[in-house]
Amino acid sequence: MRAKTITDAELEVMRLLWREARPMTLAQIREALLQTTKWNHSTIKTLVFRLRDKGAITHLDKYGAAQFVPLVTEDEYILAEERAALERFGSAKKLALAMVRNGHLTDADIDELREYFNMGGGGNE
Repeated sequence: MRAKTITDAELEVMRLLWREARPMTLAQIREALLQTTKWNHSTIKTLVFRLRDKGAITHLDKYGAAQFVPLVTEDEYILAEERAALERFGSAKKLALAMVRNGHLTDADIDELREYFNMGGGGNE
Protein backbone atom coordinates (compact mmCIF):
# COMPACT_ATOMS: atom_id res chain seq x y z
CA MET A 1 0.00 0.00 0.00
CA ARG A 2 1.27 3.44 -0.88
CA ALA A 3 1.50 5.56 2.24
CA LYS A 4 0.26 8.65 0.44
CA THR A 5 -3.11 7.03 -0.07
CA ILE A 6 -3.80 7.42 3.66
CA THR A 7 -5.19 10.88 4.40
CA ASP A 8 -4.37 12.80 7.57
CA ALA A 9 -7.81 12.00 8.99
CA GLU A 10 -7.44 8.31 8.18
CA LEU A 11 -4.02 8.39 9.82
CA GLU A 12 -5.72 9.32 13.11
CA VAL A 13 -7.68 6.06 12.92
CA MET A 14 -4.50 4.14 12.12
CA ARG A 15 -2.64 5.76 15.04
CA LEU A 16 -5.43 4.71 17.36
CA LEU A 17 -5.30 1.10 16.15
CA TRP A 18 -1.51 1.03 16.39
CA ARG A 19 -1.55 2.54 19.88
CA GLU A 20 -4.25 0.19 21.19
CA ALA A 21 -2.59 -2.86 19.58
CA ARG A 22 -5.78 -4.90 19.80
CA PRO A 23 -8.82 -5.50 17.62
CA MET A 24 -11.38 -2.73 18.08
CA THR A 25 -15.04 -2.53 17.16
CA LEU A 26 -16.39 0.45 15.29
CA ALA A 27 -18.07 1.56 18.52
CA GLN A 28 -14.74 1.44 20.39
CA ILE A 29 -13.01 3.39 17.62
CA ARG A 30 -15.80 5.98 17.66
CA GLU A 31 -15.67 6.32 21.44
CA ALA A 32 -11.91 6.89 21.43
CA LEU A 33 -11.92 9.34 18.51
CA LEU A 34 -14.88 11.33 19.80
CA GLN A 35 -12.70 12.17 22.82
CA THR A 36 -9.90 13.61 20.68
CA THR A 37 -11.66 14.94 17.57
CA LYS A 38 -14.79 16.84 16.67
CA TRP A 39 -15.83 14.24 14.12
CA ASN A 40 -19.33 12.86 14.13
CA HIS A 41 -20.23 9.17 14.10
CA SER A 42 -20.72 8.97 10.34
CA THR A 43 -17.36 10.61 9.62
CA ILE A 44 -15.56 8.05 11.76
CA LYS A 45 -17.46 5.19 10.12
CA THR A 46 -16.55 6.55 6.69
CA LEU A 47 -12.85 6.79 7.63
CA VAL A 48 -12.81 3.23 8.97
CA PHE A 49 -14.46 1.81 5.87
CA ARG A 50 -12.20 3.81 3.54
CA LEU A 51 -9.17 2.35 5.31
CA ARG A 52 -10.68 -1.12 4.93
CA ASP A 53 -11.32 -0.53 1.23
CA LYS A 54 -7.73 0.69 0.78
CA GLY A 55 -6.36 -2.46 2.40
CA ALA A 56 -4.85 -0.66 5.39
CA ILE A 57 -7.12 -2.43 7.89
CA THR A 58 -9.34 -5.47 7.93
CA HIS A 59 -12.08 -6.73 10.15
CA LEU A 60 -12.45 -9.92 12.10
CA ASP A 61 -15.92 -11.18 12.89
CA LYS A 62 -15.82 -12.19 16.54
CA TYR A 63 -18.84 -12.65 18.73
CA GLY A 64 -21.12 -11.05 16.16
CA ALA A 65 -19.31 -7.69 15.99
CA ALA A 66 -16.67 -6.73 13.45
CA GLN A 67 -13.36 -5.89 15.07
CA PHE A 68 -10.86 -3.88 13.06
CA VAL A 69 -7.11 -4.48 12.97
CA PRO A 70 -4.37 -2.81 10.94
CA LEU A 71 -2.81 -4.68 8.02
CA VAL A 72 -0.04 -2.08 7.81
CA THR A 73 2.29 -1.64 10.76
CA GLU A 74 3.34 1.80 11.89
CA ASP A 75 6.92 1.01 10.83
CA GLU A 76 5.74 -0.03 7.35
CA TYR A 77 3.76 3.19 7.05
CA ILE A 78 6.70 5.33 8.16
CA LEU A 79 9.03 3.54 5.72
CA ALA A 80 6.59 4.12 2.86
CA GLU A 81 6.27 7.80 3.81
CA GLU A 82 10.04 8.08 3.97
CA ARG A 83 10.40 6.55 0.50
CA ALA A 84 7.76 8.91 -0.90
CA ALA A 85 9.51 11.94 0.65
CA LEU A 86 12.87 10.84 -0.71
CA GLU A 87 11.36 10.41 -4.17
CA ARG A 88 10.02 13.97 -4.00
CA PHE A 89 13.26 15.50 -2.67
CA GLY A 90 15.71 13.34 -4.60
CA SER A 91 17.97 12.49 -1.65
CA ALA A 92 18.02 12.18 2.12
CA LYS A 93 20.55 15.02 2.27
CA LYS A 94 18.19 17.42 0.45
CA LEU A 95 15.33 16.41 2.72
CA ALA A 96 17.42 16.92 5.86
CA LEU A 97 18.68 20.31 4.63
CA ALA A 98 15.12 21.43 3.91
CA MET A 99 14.05 20.36 7.40
CA VAL A 100 16.92 22.26 9.01
CA ARG A 101 16.43 25.39 6.89
CA ASN A 102 12.70 25.48 7.57
CA GLY A 103 13.09 25.03 11.31
CA HIS A 104 11.53 21.57 11.44
CA LEU A 105 14.48 20.21 13.42
CA THR A 106 15.32 21.69 16.79
CA ASP A 107 18.87 22.08 18.03
CA ALA A 108 18.18 19.09 20.28
CA ASP A 109 17.05 17.04 17.25
CA ILE A 110 20.22 17.98 15.38
CA ASP A 111 22.40 17.11 18.39
CA GLU A 112 20.66 13.75 18.72
CA LEU A 113 21.18 13.01 15.02
CA ARG A 114 24.82 14.10 15.23
CA GLU A 115 25.35 11.73 18.17
CA TYR A 116 23.57 8.94 16.30
CA PHE A 117 25.76 9.35 13.22
CA ASN A 118 28.97 9.66 15.29
CA MET A 119 28.13 6.36 16.99
CA GLY A 120 27.67 4.66 13.64
CA GLY A 121 23.88 4.68 13.72
CA GLY A 122 23.73 1.34 15.49
CA GLY A 123 20.73 2.07 17.73
CA ASN A 124 17.26 0.66 17.22
CA GLU A 125 14.64 3.37 17.53
